[in-house]
Amino acid sequence: MSDNFQVNKQFARFEGKDVLIGLKNWEEVEGKIITIDNFLNLVLDDGEGLKVIKGGKIAFISIQE
Repeated sequence: MSDNFQVNKQFARFEGKDVLIGLKNWEEVEGKIITIDNFLNLVLDDGEGLKVIKGGKIAFISIQE
């Protein structure tokens, strides 16, 4: 494994942002992305605690302004 792993810039721009995440099962989750990887696996702070969401379950991510 390489020590210089970097997250894709398109995905990294979501870190620290308030987002709306649409899941493939039609649920929606809102919160702030704590961290994200190249597979779109992420840790989300939804105000009640931290949630781990697997990238394969995500349909879309929308930044809330």
